[in-house]
Amino acid sequence: MTEPLNRRTALALLAAGVVPFRLQAAQKQLRALQTGVEPKLIFLDEAAHRLVDALCEAIIPTDDHSPGAHAARVSYYIDLVLGNSPVEAKQAWRAGMAALERLANKQLGKSFVDAGGGARTAFLNQLAGPSITATPERDFFARIKQMTISGYYTSEIGLLKELGYKGNQAIAEFPGCNTPPGET
Repeated sequence: MTEPLNRRTALALLAAGVVPFRLQAAQKQLRALQTGVEPKLIFLDEAAHRLVDALCEAIIPTDDHSPGAHAARVSYYIDLVLGNSPVEAKQAWRAGMAALERLANKQLGKSFVDAGGGARTAFLNQLAGPSITATPERDFFARIKQMTISGYYTSEIGLLKELGYKGNQAIAEFPGCNTPPGET
């Protein structure tokens, strides 16, 4: 029997780029991912998955406050979204990964995955810095940052441990702003 489609999950998956006719399958895969079942890669091969996982962890690393993108399994979320996306999105993603890896090899002398933490950070800071021209590497980095943030903050780790979300709760009062207009 097919599970009913969860409205909130469907909206999140649609916003991430999942094609509408794949929503039911994507929701099932997402539910398996959230319950700790070892997911099967849909779109990424193992090498691409290692790259995406390293990029996600560099974007949201583990710190003293909470686990990072690796622990939240954001790379599997990205694989899920891409595996259920239109062909054009998949092609753009592959081209972006290849462009980023070429640039990493040129600037770091090795692949991004094989570079050390400091070299990775400097490389990504350069990609994130101001620039007049758009490049495939910059476009890809902007897209993976967006997907990492979306995947992380909709995961249990990001929502509950990082943000401390307690769920929908009744509020006894709604205090207003006491500052007169025009003052800060």
